[in-house]
Amino acid sequence: MRALLKSTLPLMLVTALAACSGGADRLAGGDSTVQMGRAALSGGAPAIALQVGAGMLKDHPQDADALALQADALSALGRGAEAVPVYRQLLALDPHSVNAHIGLGRVLMGTDAAAAENEFLAVLAEAPNTPIAANNLGIARDLQGRHAEAQAAYRSALGMAPSMQAASVNLALSLSVSGRPAEAIPLLRPLAEAPSADAKTRQDLAVALAMAGDRAAAARLLGQDMSPDDVEVALRQFVALAKH
Repeated sequence: MRALLKSTLPLMLVTALAACSGGADRLAGGDSTVQMGRAALSGGAPAIALQVGAGMLKDHPQDADALALQADALSALGRGAEAVPVYRQLLALDPHSVNAHIGLGRVLMGTDAAAAENEFLAVLAEAPNTPIAANNLGIARDLQGRHAEAQAAYRSALGMAPSMQAASVNLALSLSVSGRPAEAIPLLRPLAEAPSADAKTRQDLAVALAMAGDRAAAARLLGQDMSPDDVEVALRQFVALAKH
């Protein structure tokens, strides 16, 4: 949930996608090749991961591990439209793949939140104790304006994983945009005031403070990371969100 200054609904927190595991026959030595691709992906080199996956798929076009690697790499590169058919191919091979449903849901989030919601519901039907799916379900519902249902999903995620900061932040900002910023502040303050807090976390709390009417406190927080002019711009946007 980091695009706050660019959107009237700042709920696009992207949760890390777990590595997919396939049910197809493994290539000889394929495990080490997949591990190399996964290491590149987790190390911030999705283009290399994409090359690894493409190389595997030349000779084994139905290998689930290679398809998962290719889809995840395309997603990480911001090429969601290309990732969608790859995730669908993977799901045709294994309709119960939790990670493929999560990956597909995440790439659909920006264009079809209702379709994304169905993917996360499919995960929770298959594996009810999956907090990543519950958190993403909340985002999909928030994007459709169904804030109460979104908040229920975030609370469900926190019930499964009480320390899941992503769900806490999403719940707080969902409360803020649905007219309940005072309830969001206690969720965000410990995160924003922690020694390890970054500028984005402080901004999240500033949103709730501004929407609750405490403009001065929001300005002080934002002033730690922004120029006075940028603080004023941000505050105006936050106040506009409160009136939305």
